[in-house]
Amino acid sequence: MTTTTTSLGHTITRTLGRTKDLADALLTGVDAERFARFPVADGKAINTNHGAFVIGHLSIYPKMILGILGLDDSAIVNPPKFEELFLHGVECVDDANGDVYPSMDEIVKHFHSAHETVIKAIQGLDDETLNAAFTGDEWYVEFAQTPASLCIFMLHDHYMFHLGQMSAWRRCVGLGPATPQS
Repeated sequence: MTTTTTSLGHTITRTLGRTKDLADALLTGVDAERFARFPVADGKAINTNHGAFVIGHLSIYPKMILGILGLDDSAIVNPPKFEELFLHGVECVDDANGDVYPSMDEIVKHFHSAHETVIKAIQGLDDETLNAAFTGDEWYVEFAQTPASLCIFMLHDHYMFHLGQMSAWRRCVGLGPATPQS
């Protein structure tokens, strides 16, 4: 029997391929006009995170993760206003006139690019680096304790939480469930 040893970086990023596939499936059938709109039921808007907000929000965190890991975060450039629009704590708004959020193409393109960049960076880290204890007083030191734990939370748990919001939004706008291809 042959045993394959997998580095921690590869183990962490293997699941990120699945989150990308799920995000892509959730985008299937979404048109640009609907992407930044709240769903409507019984004539009233449902205040929920829409596709533009979810994908935009997830697109800005890979840069932060690179910085926390001590890597060159200039490999990811968040477009102008992305952090202002999508940072944790910012309220999602219904963009009826299409003048609040960037285009669907711009948001999705940045999400894919940032996602792929952070995956490649993490795959290049050795197990010792990923298991090293954080030090200092930043929020993630006590919360995550190690770079591996931070990556798992931010790039899997956090992604899946918000992709679940997008899944519910899809159903509210009549698009039904999404089925990833892989």
